Amino acid sequence: MQIKDRAIVLQCVKYADKKHIVKLYTEHHGVLSCSARVSNSSSSKIKTSSLIPLSILEVDIIAKENKDVKTLVEANAAFIFTELHFDLNKISIAQFLAEILNKVLKEQIGQTELFDFIAKQMVVLDSATKNFSSFHIHFLIDLLDHIGLSPNNNFDTSNKFFDCREGKFTPLELPFPNGLNESSSELLSQLLRDKDPDHTLDPASRNMLLDTLLAYYRYHIPGFNEIKSWDVLKEVFAG
Repeated sequence: MQIKDRAIVLQCVKYADKKHIVKLYTEHHGVLSCSARVSNSSSSKIKTSSLIPLSILEVDIIAKENKDVKTLVEANAAFIFTELHFDLNKISIAQFLAEILNKVLKEQIGQTELFDFIAKQMVVLDSATKNFSSFHIHFLIDLLDHIGLSPNNNFDTSNKFFDCREGKFTPLELPFPNGLNESSSELLSQLLRDKDPDHTLDPASRNMLLDTLLAYYRYHIPGFNEIKSWDVLKEVFAG
């Protein structure tokens, strides 16, 4: 079967000379793992630059019955990034989000709305000129909406503390990062309510919220473990 679709690169691993295993999130077929012959020669239909994580592609895939790994035969840019793969700050965010998506997206079922959300957000990040140091926080909150795991935003005078385990605000304060203190809980509630992408956070608040969101993802998504790129991202946006 031949598959022509839009795809977002989640991961690319080289395993032999010119051979790669590429994990793609496709618009109509969900997550697909593909083998690919990659070369930078002028005649190559799949170039190394096409397989950078979070690239948005038009792909041609051959799928054989009873084979989990498909064959990627052609990949062309559906959108050409001008900064996402060249700006250190944006590269760090992209690597972090690619690692998150690689753990979150599992199903071989297409979801056009989710695909469009991810693709549009990458275009927004590519063109951002200021106030994107908290982009990944807003992305993770919005992603929860799209995968049906958004916390219950019931913050009030009786429920002042966010509980990662329950996914809601409760009267009882839990130790960080499984829960947040009152001021941090109120900030998270505001972000859940307003969804303002221009809402910037100071480094301490950003790190605290991100640690909590990652704990929330671990509680509610099976197999969601350590995010290795988090330490790099924290260093890049330390100031």
